[in-house]
Amino acid sequence: MVASPFDYCLDQVRQGDRDRYLALLFAPQAARGHLAALAAFNLELARTRDQVSESLLGLIRLQWWREAIGEIRAGGHVRQHQVVEALAEASRARGLDADRMLAMIEARESELEGAEAPSLAAFNERADATAGALLHLSLQALGLDAPDLAEPTRQIGRAYAAAGIARSVLRDAGQRRLRLPQEALSAAGIDADRLFDLKPQPQLAEAVRQVAEEAARNLAAARRHAVPRSASPLVLTARIAGLHLERLRRAAYDPFAPALADQHPMDVWRLLWSNLSGRF
Repeated sequence: MVASPFDYCLDQVRQGDRDRYLALLFAPQAARGHLAALAAFNLELARTRDQVSESLLGLIRLQWWREAIGEIRAGGHVRQHQVVEALAEASRARGLDADRMLAMIEARESELEGAEAPSLAAFNERADATAGALLHLSLQALGLDAPDLAEPTRQIGRAYAAAGIARSVLRDAGQRRLRLPQEALSAAGIDADRLFDLKPQPQLAEAVRQVAEEAARNLAAARRHAVPRSASPLVLTARIAGLHLERLRRAAYDPFAPALADQHPMDVWRLLWSNLSGRF
């Protein structure tokens, strides 16, 4: 039996994005396919760098996605690709914002071209165009694109993106890649070549701590808003970000700490509690 495009997307997310797959488990059944399509689209963009041998090939791949979004926006025939087909159906049903999808592509192009975020402000702008845009689109998929959710959406997107990047410093370094803000790296006196050789340096924890604490401030600010329990992408993403930040704190912000690579079976129960209570 051939899997539907939505089933294909869900399976791709299950294999490649544990955080968002766990969140999808608690999504309303009627919207799960649409949310899976968005998460699979994000995954396709995010893993472009890992799947090409040179940046030009990645840019070609991202251009392919830009053209696919153009077809979806036009509302006619779209190319035969399970994620594109699922995204087109979700867009028809919920009027998803194509401009946000294009912003996600542009942000990944910038990363692929090696443009590092020079400041925390630039770092946050990139978070807005990736994790933040995905959250906005996910709320649209639920019919909850309310103006009063714009600010907590931005804050939670920034918190989640920063927590994820802070946890991924070692993995990024193995690919000779740095995604932390350059101002934090420079202030801490980080030796990039030493990091790329996967050699620890005590001052690295300070740079990670700065980014993690900014994420925690965004999360605390989001908690001051009235986020309805029905806005499950916000509630669950915020909860996941909080879990990652707590584990970073326990590891003393050392990206070399083995515990940061661990998976935690109890997370699904923690997310269940957040889903039921609406608290994060």
